[in-house]
Amino acid sequence: MVDNDGPEQQPLPHQRSAWDQIELLSAVVGRFVHLEHRHAASWPSWNVQPFGDEDVHEVVVRLNRHLAKLGWLAKLTRARSGWAITVLPLPERQFPRRMSVAAFWFLSALTLTLAADVWTGQVRPDSGWIASSTLVDAFIGYALPVLTVLAMASALQWVIARRYGVRSGWLLPVPDLTIALYAVGLFPHEWLFWPFGLLLIPSLPRMDARPWPDRAALGYTALSVPLAMGLGGIILFFLGVMLTPEYLAPSAMPLVTQAPVLMSLISVELIHADALVRMAWAHPFVHAGGLLMLFAWISLLPIPTFPGGRLLVARMGLIDARSSSTQTLLIVTTFVFAYVFGVFSSFSLWYLVLALVLPLLFFFGNTLGTPVVLDEVKGLTEPQHRQLGLLLLIVFLFLLPAQQPVVHGNEWDDPMQVEVDNPPLADALADGTWVSRAEVRVTNPSFLAQPFAVDVRYEQRNGNWQSVWDCDGLDAFTLGGAGCGDVLLPGRTAIFWVNHTWTGAADPTAANLTYIVELDGAPSLHDRRVAPALEVTPDDHWYDVPSTPPQRCVQLNGELTVSSQLNVSVEGVVMSDLHLDPVQLLDGGLNATYDTVPDRICMTGVDPVVLDAASPVLHLNNRTFPVLKPMKEHQLLTLVPASGWVIDPDNQSGWGGLMDQGGVLTHGDACAINTTMSPPARSNVGPWIWDTSVRKAGHIPAVDAGEQLVLLMSDGSNHSVCSDPFSPYPRLNFDVKAGPELMISWLNTTTRFVNQPWALSVNGTLINAGMGVLEFENPNSASIPFRLSREGDFGEDWLHDWNGENLPPGSTRLELTPPSSGLGSMWLTYESNAVVLHLATYS
Repeated sequence: MVDNDGPEQQPLPHQRSAWDQIELLSAVVGRFVHLEHRHAASWPSWNVQPFGDEDVHEVVVRLNRHLAKLGWLAKLTRARSGWAITVLPLPERQFPRRMSVAAFWFLSALTLTLAADVWTGQVRPDSGWIASSTLVDAFIGYALPVLTVLAMASALQWVIARRYGVRSGWLLPVPDLTIALYAVGLFPHEWLFWPFGLLLIPSLPRMDARPWPDRAALGYTALSVPLAMGLGGIILFFLGVMLTPEYLAPSAMPLVTQAPVLMSLISVELIHADALVRMAWAHPFVHAGGLLMLFAWISLLPIPTFPGGRLLVARMGLIDARSSSTQTLLIVTTFVFAYVFGVFSSFSLWYLVLALVLPLLFFFGNTLGTPVVLDEVKGLTEPQHRQLGLLLLIVFLFLLPAQQPVVHGNEWDDPMQVEVDNPPLADALADGTWVSRAEVRVTNPSFLAQPFAVDVRYEQRNGNWQSVWDCDGLDAFTLGGAGCGDVLLPGRTAIFWVNHTWTGAADPTAANLTYIVELDGAPSLHDRRVAPALEVTPDDHWYDVPSTPPQRCVQLNGELTVSSQLNVSVEGVVMSDLHLDPVQLLDGGLNATYDTVPDRICMTGVDPVVLDAASPVLHLNNRTFPVLKPMKEHQLLTLVPASGWVIDPDNQSGWGGLMDQGGVLTHGDACAINTTMSPPARSNVGPWIWDTSVRKAGHIPAVDAGEQLVLLMSDGSNHSVCSDPFSPYPRLNFDVKAGPELMISWLNTTTRFVNQPWALSVNGTLINAGMGVLEFENPNSASIPFRLSREGDFGEDWLHDWNGENLPPGSTRLELTPPSSGLGSMWLTYESNAVVLHLATYS
């Protein structure tokens, strides 16, 4: 065209044919870099060189900013002779609908609430943790904190990605709908191994499918979610630990959150010394924090499609991260961790994690197509390497989970345990007292507060050993008013000290004792011994050995370490006008010497009465030991006919001495501890009968006037009477022999034990004036065979008024006069179906 009024206009140049897509892209890319030649690739790709001294990485940023408007993006890679740029289509339609995202969050809120209800249902305060409604309590205490932290993590990821020019999606929690089966009771609580209410927490669209401008953008964005989840989990965990009370009783086996190792140490040192124990009844915030920390740690694993996998690519580069050597190392490391975390030894939640991790490693480990990094060649700067590495290390170590992050508290109702040390050798104090300080430990391994009590009883009630307890304030419960005890909280150990003290003037003997430990109402016995720190020590009591003549022995303990010999002597019955020592050592006389310590020392007596009258004092190498005599109450014999004893107060036929004090009558020579023992039930029809072969133990009943009790005891049986409800040692022990029922009045008491009466005289004087009178009460219709037996050296005889006949029904009175000189002794036995009165004289 020519304008007459102006200069001549030149026509615009134009292409004779339209550009295709590749030519268009080539023209666009050519505006930013020199195009050398095009590669034969599926997507447009060229070898390029930057203009002049321009930075190729900055050029790619400007190029992508321009191509994005056209729906394309450029990826920079290295070529043999420089650089290469590949143009790829910008991903479209990756973002889900808002309603889909909202549905996933709503379902996750529901499953999280159900999970919290199942998780904390076994341990919950009566008024709830936060609200009285269990579902509201579960939602506010667990679901809401978890979803809040996930929302914050999602927002942080969106902000960081946007800073690098990438549009990212929101986190999409995947609900675990199987938790509903546990919530409604279709599956038992014991089967639950994945209690969280969530299966996965991915992002949509997938972060690996989004285009990232460089590795720094990929790394920082990938680290943002685990960092936010981990930090939120730590805050919730510590807040939950602080809000967890000192004790809350579980109603059934709880599901326990095992905190990460460092979190556990910090909780114990800075919050509660028993923080790990309180996990059994932890606040729901603890479980919420445990979920977030566990998911954050798992997401940091260097597995493809995980944030940790994108971090690995960001720090190593795509080629090195996807190399076969790296993937082989990851597989080996995965199996090592699986072994360390007990995957192959017991079924746990790690099975689900391993089942997810291994396929991702096998199928995506060598894939070079994801994640999409547009300028992967740019790499990371040294500060970026240090920052990402330090943050990764801190988060990975702080969130390192326990071997089993969630465990069933199978030990929730385990019984308590007790450790009773054997008392050490007693040492002599400056005031002459001997003390052995022993330790007792009571441990409560369960999740329930359990009561306990502990005390000690000595075998010999009349000994000089006494116990003094140091309860350290734990004395709310005792055993019969003595000892220590209290309610022990879960995971606690109570330590007590008991001083076994000897306060006698003479040297202490070795003694048998029993610790009585009552744990949650269940008593247990622990037999121990206490002894002084001496070279040789006797036991605290003599014991009789059936023989003719009678023997009495005592055990010796120790060995000669300082002395070359052991000199032994006993104090016998010595009278200047007697030709025979009535008591002596088996070796003869009252003294003996040994080169080694014998197991026992025995002495003999002319008869059991004289032997019992001997002094029990024993001398060992100039040390004096007051050894106790055998308890007469444990050497008794009673006669019981087939028809049994008849306890009838109206006919003056009562229990008799030693048994009229009451107590528990039981078979054997050991007493039950703290039993609720009632008397035998009275019969409404027929006689009141107690057959001890059927009911082996019971309280000795008080038989009132007008009542009659028949007690049946079998021939050859052994019975005990127990008075102290917290002592295993009986007050009375006797043997039963078939024979006629017989009661004997002696020393102003009536006894049913035929061998209980005895007498001893010296030069015509009884040691107790009433010993010479015996009155036999025969309640049977037939006479009881009776005879005399002369014993001793046949000196002056005892005088008596026996008429030579058997004991007739009713009462028979005998008066005995001892010989005027020497020793005289009297005792009763039952031999060959006859009562035998032994009268002995020693001049």
